[in-house]
Amino acid sequence: MTPKTDITSRKISFEILHAILNQGSLAHDLFTAQSAWGELPARDRAFARVLVMSCVRQYGQLTICIDNFVKKPPKPRIRTIILLGAAQLLILKTEPHAAIHTSVSLERALAGDAYTGLVNGVLRTISRSGEKLFQATNPSDNLPEFFKKDWSKNWGEFAVQQTMHLAQSQAPLDITLKNTSNTDVDFISDWTENLSAKSLSSHSVRCEHVADVTQLPGYHEGQWWVQDCTAALPARLMGNVSDKNIIDLCAAPGGKTAQLISAGAHVTAIDHSATRINRLSDNLNRLSLEANIICADGRDYIPENPVDGVLLDAPCSATGTIRRRPDVLIGKTPTQIKQLQSLQIELGLAAAKWIKSGGTLIYATCSLQKQEGEEVLQALISNEKSGLILDPIRREEANIFYPSKRVEDTIDYLRILPNQLLTNGTDNRGNDGFFIARLKVK
Repeated sequence: MTPKTDITSRKISFEILHAILNQGSLAHDLFTAQSAWGELPARDRAFARVLVMSCVRQYGQLTICIDNFVKKPPKPRIRTIILLGAAQLLILKTEPHAAIHTSVSLERALAGDAYTGLVNGVLRTISRSGEKLFQATNPSDNLPEFFKKDWSKNWGEFAVQQTMHLAQSQAPLDITLKNTSNTDVDFISDWTENLSAKSLSSHSVRCEHVADVTQLPGYHEGQWWVQDCTAALPARLMGNVSDKNIIDLCAAPGGKTAQLISAGAHVTAIDHSATRINRLSDNLNRLSLEANIICADGRDYIPENPVDGVLLDAPCSATGTIRRRPDVLIGKTPTQIKQLQSLQIELGLAAAKWIKSGGTLIYATCSLQKQEGEEVLQALISNEKSGLILDPIRREEANIFYPSKRVEDTIDYLRILPNQLLTNGTDNRGNDGFFIARLKVK
């Protein structure tokens, strides 16, 4: 008889994966939720996470294999069971008898005996004949077709291949150090040693992914926070914010808010979600940093007085984060991208009204879509009522994220692809993709 813990871990894996594939849920939210997931032994939790994320990261490749061995599409719940079994066979290299037996037991526990024959037959065929077919697939097969066409057109086939290859494995852990005014080499060196990390810049270090960041040195003392090295750039492009009044719009979870406060700004942090506001507040409390925190829709908010600057890291498709969150690709449609673009323009135009003459608006999204970057920027600066003009970004400001092939020492905006650190030789594990523009108010 299969041990209960084995079936329990696979049942929870099924519930999480099925919610991601069919209900639009995000893996991070499900893995951090208070549920039966948290009651699993540590070893089973690690297995369930690896199994689910293997299915998500290589969903397209696994789908190609499964589709070759079924006569007609199985019901979604049965397909999820087969997907979990296929991932064990083809990716995790689980012993075939164990992978097939536990998958059949899972089907029986969830749906009775109606589909045990189907699950058993498909997985047995995959165990015999699936490896060659799986090896013939490509990481780009995990990219939904409309994204593949869009990215290939805009960034080229090579960038797409590299990006999707990076998305195959767990991304490293990037950390922003709290004492951002201290760029002393010894200060950085101490932290790289303490965290067994490498330095990426004067403020960011990169370590290997860990299961529990709270166990790393300095976490409970509030000496740093988790933040991809690219995500740390928009706040730094604000320049000298010491004693200035800055609004961080769409601020949660608070990394950029923390950067601005650490750099001496008086920060008002705004987010529309009460849940996200609570998370932001908790993060700032751990870091012993204070901000004026407001739960509001940025399109309706009006500050009491004009401010020196606004950092708008707008809600977006988050396609640039696929190394860390490959599930963001699942279920996205062109219609959703268009809706996000409308929201981004509205937020940008609203934020422009809050800023003093000569003040700064940073517009950023962690998206690889031009609709959420270049097209939004054009809409903002072409709107005569916005009063916004481009403030070019200097080479030394962008540092490792400045286009390596660009001859000029300034650029109108930064389009950062996930393979940038790979192609410029900084780190072969890549970075989050971002679009960042800096604008001034006339």
